[in-house]
Amino acid sequence: MITEIERITDLTRKMVEIPSVTGRHDEALEVLNLVDNYLEGAPGLVSQTFESTNKETGEKIVSRLWGDTNNLLNPKLLFSGHIDVVQAESDLFHVQQRDGKLYGRGTGDMKGHVAAEVISYKRWLDKNGNPNGVGLLLTSDEEVGGFNGARYVVESGGLRPSTVFIPDGEFSFDIVDSQKAPHHFHVRALSATKGGHVSKTFKLDNPVSRVLAVYAGMREKYSLATKDDEWKSTFEMTVFNTGNGEGKNKVINSANQIPQFADAWFGWRWPLEVSIDGRKATFKSGQRDLRRLAEKHGVEILNDGHGFGEGCYTNPDAPFVQKWKGIIETVMDRKVGFQHMHGATDGRHFAKFGSQVLVTSAVTGGAHSNDEWVDINSLVILAEAMYKYQAEMTK
Repeated sequence: MITEIERITDLTRKMVEIPSVTGRHDEALEVLNLVDNYLEGAPGLVSQTFESTNKETGEKIVSRLWGDTNNLLNPKLLFSGHIDVVQAESDLFHVQQRDGKLYGRGTGDMKGHVAAEVISYKRWLDKNGNPNGVGLLLTSDEEVGGFNGARYVVESGGLRPSTVFIPDGEFSFDIVDSQKAPHHFHVRALSATKGGHVSKTFKLDNPVSRVLAVYAGMREKYSLATKDDEWKSTFEMTVFNTGNGEGKNKVINSANQIPQFADAWFGWRWPLEVSIDGRKATFKSGQRDLRRLAEKHGVEILNDGHGFGEGCYTNPDAPFVQKWKGIIETVMDRKVGFQHMHGATDGRHFAKFGSQVLVTSAVTGGAHSNDEWVDINSLVILAEAMYKYQAEMTK
């Protein structure tokens, strides 16, 4: 008889061996079809495939939703996950097993977790004879923000689950109570004097100075996190480019030239529940401050920013959280805690439209590195707890 460890190991291995790097439509579809085959024959189960296009790259993004015929778009509980991974050397798509762990690209982030979801869901389907109000969504663009995956299915497809469960991250079964809201601003300044020799800087307009003035102004208010108090707003420059020569986009590097343009990206992240200057920060307040500084210093805000300040706060005392906490603590016979998350998950896309969001993970580490891994036994524990959670959330 096949054990649960063998099932999870086998399904994880098969998914990892399909290198579904974000944007590779056919490989993402191959993973989704693998899951389809695993769930095949479950009574009362239907699915719907969603396809959208990343406007910046032109890549086709595919997602698939499984659930009840009558409430496919309105499940009581939705398991959500992503099957896309970041690029890696080819040998990382061959799973290595040692010391009770699976190593390889996507083992922890998050195909091992998806395997636990799928196996738990299949067990639930077999027991009930139908989904009984539980759904499963798998998407293929979470690694680049999820706007053409989860967001597309929620916003354009009309998916409105009551509760969403996302096993993604490195939390060792702790529960995420807050995810910082992100936004990435893109700005540019052009030299009014079209550059020139640095020896005549007193006659010239240097766009670098103007971009840096905007950056300094935003950091004064929004760069607040410290080593001792990290759960505060951060505001950082992540990309900076300058150019000399003819045309604002032509770059000719010269130590003696005032550049014709300065181009920068800023990354802003903040906790939804933490105040800045005595008030709750919002995406609109950050936009307003950036616009004021940009106008003051003659800097253009480009329209390709992304993130939109959508974070996710989960009340630790909420019944759906306490139900999970009781289940996982019973299964593991130990207590779990709560953690803040500096990054972002697809949970923000569901939270924006009113869904309750619970994010946790099995025991894993090394995401996006050559040593990415997931603990196999922890996936078995996760699958068992998720099976029990389905019963609790559909009473």
